[in-house]
Amino acid sequence: MGSVEMSVRPGAPATAAPAGSSDARRRGPAAALRPHIVNYTGFRTEFTAPRRRLELPTGYVTLVFPFDEGLWVSRGGEEPSARLRPAAGVLISGPRTGWAIGVHAGAVHGLEVNMSPLGAYRLFGTPVAHFGETRVDPAEVLGPGGRFLAERLRALGSWSERFDLLDAVFTARLERGPVAAPEVRGALSRLWADSGSLALAAAETGWSARTLRARFREQVGLSPKGVARVFRLQHALRLLAAGMAPAQVAAVCGYHDQAHFGRDVKGLTGLPPSRLAALRGGLPPGSALDRVPGRITSLLLPDEGPAGERP
Repeated sequence: MGSVEMSVRPGAPATAAPAGSSDARRRGPAAALRPHIVNYTGFRTEFTAPRRRLELPTGYVTLVFPFDEGLWVSRGGEEPSARLRPAAGVLISGPRTGWAIGVHAGAVHGLEVNMSPLGAYRLFGTPVAHFGETRVDPAEVLGPGGRFLAERLRALGSWSERFDLLDAVFTARLERGPVAAPEVRGALSRLWADSGSLALAAAETGWSARTLRARFREQVGLSPKGVARVFRLQHALRLLAAGMAPAQVAAVCGYHDQAHFGRDVKGLTGLPPSRLAALRGGLPPGSALDRVPGRITSLLLPDEGPAGERP
């Protein structure tokens, strides 16, 4: 709930972690923002060695305010090389059909906002397709209220004060941004409920295929097919985490066969299903390692890379 602040400590990963500590404070947004924003997470880690995380496709938009240097990120399999500096802006990660690798130097401090793509469209007033893995000036997407927002957040004395400031900034945006089309909202709900029903979800909008793709790119950031792939991946990972055999997961989730399932999972995450399951170490969806409730979003990677299967 928006008024509840939780302390979150990651569960034990499948691989040994560097010595040190990790702590996070997580809270939901104000009531008016809950249709758009999933949660806020303040984080601080103090490890003696760098940590690497594989970030999986989730369908959400993530906004990260790094308070210190030492956080890197990349997409498409290359090790991160671009340092994210608070003075240069914040990081926006839009919906994607590929993985990203995040690395921090051991000690890192910042704040993360997770929101739905339709929420990002409403609050930022910008086509969601513009959000890759990139740094932006918050004023570009939040107007004057976003200017120096990272610095203001860092200067506050507690996570509660920081979360309250975000509530104020985002609430001020609610009446200014565009409203998502009901057809897009309905299609998204249909695809989450059954990612194999792409044709049915498209037919229910009454739009041409071209119009549907254009509206999805604008308001969701991915094509309908891309959204269906990501949602099917998330359903499959949930079933794997529950202990279902890969062949049965493939059948339940509508893949042609187990080989098709393996290819699609590796194409979206960089790793085969068996390696993903091993690196998760039995953690359920929505664990302390994950960014949002009910989804498998992140894996801790060993220093040497995942056993020859380097993403």
